[in-house]
Amino acid sequence: MEVGSLQMQVREVMRQCEFAIEAVQGMNGYLSGSAGSAAAGGARLTSFWSHTQNFVLAAGLLADLFGAQVRGWCKDSKELRHYFGVSGDLHLKAYVDFYRDYRSQLENWSVEAAGGMVVDATVMPYEKVLANYGEAARCLRLFDPVTFKLYYLDTELDVQKAVDELVDFYKVGLEKLNSGFVR
Repeated sequence: MEVGSLQMQVREVMRQCEFAIEAVQGMNGYLSGSAGSAAAGGARLTSFWSHTQNFVLAAGLLADLFGAQVRGWCKDSKELRHYFGVSGDLHLKAYVDFYRDYRSQLENWSVEAAGGMVVDATVMPYEKVLANYGEAARCLRLFDPVTFKLYYLDTELDVQKAVDELVDFYKVGLEKLNSGFVR
């Protein structure tokens, strides 16, 4: 990989980290009540889900930049992973496919969810959803504020672990960029 290409990819990792961190700050604002509440007309709940979707997108793009694939890693991203100290699996890897071919994913999910109780754009503990709807509950979008887990198209995504990873990448990137380190 050429130095210019690596620099561009490093800067893009940093930008996606910033987008993800800002999205989580927006989510936390809603959860803490400082951004308003659903009782105030519901507009803030839409903002929460907008931030959540932005987080999913940024996390997926980060995983893609690092070369995460369903099975293994793309060889072309080895130098970028080395730059950021990525070794082993990433929690971000779980987000890699959510921005690709969404129409098809949603269509497949809706066929599988047929006959179930669809939970969408809801913020409540997952255990409460199970208590209310049982195993018939299908989560298009559910955020559990107790565990900080997102259930998206019935897939459990650990937001806190992904945030911890991307904050670590951001710190590494800042340190290296500030010291002028490229390779």
